[in-house]
Amino acid sequence: MALSKAVTELKSSKPSQSRKGRKEETRHRILMAALQLVDEGRSPSELGLREVARSVGMAAPSIYNHFADMDELGIALVEESLTRLRSVARSARKQMQNEDLAKALKLLLQQFLLSINESESALRLLIMQWFNPNPEYRKIIRRDMSIMRQDLAENMEQTAAKKGLMLGEFSLESDVIFSLLITYILNVMDMDKTKREERLKVLEQQILMIVIRGAVASSR
Repeated sequence: MALSKAVTELKSSKPSQSRKGRKEETRHRILMAALQLVDEGRSPSELGLREVARSVGMAAPSIYNHFADMDELGIALVEESLTRLRSVARSARKQMQNEDLAKALKLLLQQFLLSINESESALRLLIMQWFNPNPEYRKIIRRDMSIMRQDLAENMEQTAAKKGLMLGEFSLESDVIFSLLITYILNVMDMDKTKREERLKVLEQQILMIVIRGAVASSR
């Protein structure tokens, strides 16, 4: 009896799980379509849900099953873009722990440049939405930027410990490095890949000096 009940419950749960999966897939398609429109030069503030729906190839009313309005879609896009950046940053930081300082930094910045080249639409979206009249966008961006700065500071501490350096807080260095990275992004968005790589070499030297000074200061 118990087995029969369990089988019945399992069967009844499958359609629900399938519907949930389809809904998530459709939501993802909507987000990617909106990002594509931004990548083509459209401002998020100029987009409408019906236009995004046409881009996905779905009936306009159906999109309201996923997003109540354009602000809700815009916030979801910002969160999706920040999730991508955090994933790239996390992957790059892991490589730092097993390399010497200069090589670790080079690896980190190579990943950083790759993420810029591959995620231009996401970055442009974040830049544009920073100036959106709705303060919720800035709140979300600040939140994730703060988390990434903290993650970087903690990773620098762990790397210093593994390499036998004196421990210290790297929050100041992390803040300065993030400021340099953001400035770099703003400066190179309209440059070709060659010029981006040239600017990256300058950025590498700037960050290397900051990291070395931080390590020296911590050892005193």
